Amino acid sequence: MAGKKNAVKVSASLVVVFVEGDTDVVFFNELLQFYRSVSLEPINQVVVVNLMSVTRYASKMLLKLQNDIMPMAKAKGLKVEAVCCSFDTDVFEQGLQIVNWAQVEKNVKRLGICRFCRIGVVSMIEDWLLDDMDGLCSYLKLKQIPSALKGRTGYDKLVHLFAKAGIKYSKGFTAGSFIGSLDLGQIRRKRIEALKGLEDVLGVKFP
Repeated sequence: MAGKKNAVKVSASLVVVFVEGDTDVVFFNELLQFYRSVSLEPINQVVVVNLMSVTRYASKMLLKLQNDIMPMAKAKGLKVEAVCCSFDTDVFEQGLQIVNWAQVEKNVKRLGICRFCRIGVVSMIEDWLLDDMDGLCSYLKLKQIPSALKGRTGYDKLVHLFAKAGIKYSKGFTAGSFIGSLDLGQIRRKRIEALKGLEDVLGVKFP
């Protein structure tokens, strides 16, 4: 039995996925489309919200939930049942604990939201995009896949890869120009540990 493309569960539940940047918005919206296309059952309704900075998980997220998202959901007959927080792990890998995740989860649940999960993007979203080198090189019309890329970070390496094709890579919604060329199934398989919580609250059922 094949999953229904773009299927959304007829449910009163809403999942909110918070992200920290424009590139993440593009990636997660495409990932959600992938889930809808392959899931044997319709997934829960979901909205992706860009906080623009990881520090805002501590300072802005609760206000966004209380003042905007939950009232909007209620007006549509929905209830926010789950919150997922996506974040690049690079800052935390440097030993900077700029977000107290235990406290964030506690505060979310005080709002009556019963499920919470974190999505640690190791080390940044560009590292995940590089998981499908075939797709990137096909988009860039590069005949040969480089055996190595220069750069310390995923961002540096993606800049180097795009430069080989004479194209400038920049963070943000420009990722929308090539995200459709990537194999989200391949990326998902490589990052399954980070995505398990999200798939659970969405109700994704793989064949």
